Amino acid sequence: MAESLKVASVGLGRWGKELARGARAAGIDVVSCYARTEESRESFAAEVGCLQATSLEELLADPTVDALIVATSHRSHRQLVEAAARAGKHVFIEKPLALSIEDARACVEAGEAGGIVLQVGFQRRRHPAIREMRRLIDDGSIGDIETLEANHSLPNRIPENAWRWDEEESPLGSMTSLGIHQIENFHYLAGPIIKVGALSRRGRSVSIDEATALVFEFASGAVGTLVSSFFTPWRISLAVYGTEGAAFADRDGTTLCYQAKGENTPTEIPLTEVDAVADQLVEFATSVLEERRPEVSGAEGLAVVAVLEAAKRSVATGSIERVDTRTLGAP
Repeated sequence: MAESLKVASVGLGRWGKELARGARAAGIDVVSCYARTEESRESFAAEVGCLQATSLEELLADPTVDALIVATSHRSHRQLVEAAARAGKHVFIEKPLALSIEDARACVEAGEAGGIVLQVGFQRRRHPAIREMRRLIDDGSIGDIETLEANHSLPNRIPENAWRWDEEESPLGSMTSLGIHQIENFHYLAGPIIKVGALSRRGRSVSIDEATALVFEFASGAVGTLVSSFFTPWRISLAVYGTEGAAFADRDGTTLCYQAKGENTPTEIPLTEVDAVADQLVEFATSVLEERRPEVSGAEGLAVVAVLEAAKRSVATGSIERVDTRTLGAP
């Protein structure tokens, strides 16, 4: 089914190329691409084997393009989603949906008005450990969730002149690019976050924050913590603790251990490897072709942005901040 969907890539850097790889693995036909620089377009088109458009307007007017896969700078997202929706092009957009509730809500409203599928690229909920953790929650093995904790950090691979070094593009440093994945996972596993407290270490020799720590209160009453940095060794982990047991996802969602109440040590659970990037794009194609809502739609993307915005306020005020309750119906 996916092979009948034809997409164009917008934003042709490292992650744009990874999404194109995932699209091809999902059976999606990448037929065109666009970036502002001719060198980027030519390199991507040669590598992927697609045409290239010389302007966004040309791309949006192309009748052979059904949808866009967007991996551009964060602040460009609203403009691109609104333009695509007006042109009737479906959109798969890499997280975050936007950097403010206002812009994220505008993206959601544009998608609804244009009758398009809007899916946000949060592939990590599809990692096998996170899926299995959700199953353990659903079957009662965790019980009532009490706490969650996560770390999403790695040594940065950002080119010297990249837009991610712009503090406005990367508020709270790596939390906007990395940690936000775990905010979405927290929503998936434990429901909406309603309060956020944040501390962030300002960059000493860099233009973005070096490390950020968040503490959460969930609507359920559970509490959680999350830390993220671009300047430490690689560590991507998530744990959930409940009244009946605990589960520990490690190595970026590829391993999982479970520990029942009363046990002193956890036991590893066998998992089946998944290409999460391709898996989310299979769903995008299916959602477009079957005219249905994807698992991580604009609404889920908006809810995550609301948490990030509350975290930014908390750093500024030094207080626990409430998440905009108008977004809480999404997760």
